[in-house]
Amino acid sequence: MANIHDNPTRNAWMAKIATLDTMAKAHAFLTDFRARHMSPFKTDWSLELDGLWIELKIEEKLALLKHKEFNDSQLLNNCSCGADAQQVANAAIAKMEACEDMYEAERIHINFRLACKPPVMPVNVFLDTDRQLGTKLMELRNTDYYALPLEALREKRGAKVIRLQ
Repeated sequence: MANIHDNPTRNAWMAKIATLDTMAKAHAFLTDFRARHMSPFKTDWSLELDGLWIELKIEEKLALLKHKEFNDSQLLNNCSCGADAQQVANAAIAKMEACEDMYEAERIHINFRLACKPPVMPVNVFLDTDRQLGTKLMELRNTDYYALPLEALREKRGAKVIRLQ
């Protein structure tokens, strides 16, 4: 019986992932993959069915390379790009604190998640930062977010309705 995970798309991506031999390459590969295929702002829908599985496999590879190249202190305090995780977090929080527009706040939060979701950033720093960004986003949204009629909200957000027949 064939394995459900064996398909040409996944096999092609597994071959690409297998070539990643340094943390720097894996970090760049993962951040590029997330921007192209996992972002709400993506333009490429070719991996709609396999994207999450492929992302998981890239994350696994990055985590293994990170474990190989970092010492214990670096694992807890550094992003896979080498930056100090708390400094990256503080920059995102400062940007969010200065933000007063809920749509810009959404973009800040989404971009932070795409750029920093573990294994890129240590979990201990990521979760607290994500909580703080989400709190500010909810505070901005809570002021009459649903007061707009649905069509006006869609227009303001630039949402496109796709109808299947």
